[in-house]
Amino acid sequence: MTGIRNITLDTGLDFWAPHEAEAHWQYEEIFKLGCYSGIRLPPGAYVIDVGANIGLFTYFLKRGCPTARVRAFEPMPEALASLRRNIEAHGLTGITIEECALGSGTEDEVPFVYYPQAPGNSTRYPEEKELQIAVLAREAPEEYIRAHYRGYSVPVQVARLSSYLVPGERVDLLKIDVEGAELDVLRGVDTEHWPLIGRLVLEVQDLDGRLDAIGDLLRGHGFVVDARPSPLIPEDVRTFLVHAVRPG
Repeated sequence: MTGIRNITLDTGLDFWAPHEAEAHWQYEEIFKLGCYSGIRLPPGAYVIDVGANIGLFTYFLKRGCPTARVRAFEPMPEALASLRRNIEAHGLTGITIEECALGSGTEDEVPFVYYPQAPGNSTRYPEEKELQIAVLAREAPEEYIRAHYRGYSVPVQVARLSSYLVPGERVDLLKIDVEGAELDVLRGVDTEHWPLIGRLVLEVQDLDGRLDAIGDLLRGHGFVVDARPSPLIPEDVRTFLVHAVRPG
């Protein structure tokens, strides 16, 4: 059903992916540039991975904390198929996969756009890709860039994160990479559940004051927040990696 293929990312590391060049880009960002480095987790940590994609973050996490338990959310069929194959191929255990997106409310068959030539950019909000297209078109023909952002609609089930949180169960790390829906995911956390979350890392494109809104929300729930430009993404795209830690 899918166009996924097995590719070699590094010596001894093969991964299933729907798009080879993008998988190499993600591998460089995570493993060579260390965009998630510095995260320390206790043995048996509970991690929620929202926007798990093909599983490179989960693999990175399990290398550093083999006993971590991961709940991975991924709604796009080709990424989901790759995620399942990679978990099996690398013998990763303690991982639960949820075939849905997360948002501020529960919704059925929400139209997301899947980009076969840029699957990691697939999104609920395709109009927000215009800035990225304009910036990238400075270095390559616009038609070539736009071809990567032509996709098709996929109906997606959307749930609230709080529906997966259990009173008294600490979330050691909440990672969010959801192409414009970050605030939606955070607004799906009930007030009484925020104290369960110890640390967050999320990618945020700063459109319409989104970076400040997310920073204010997280600080309001007791986190110390640090935002830095995301590696490999042109500065004018205004994309940041936000790390938030609850003191103590």
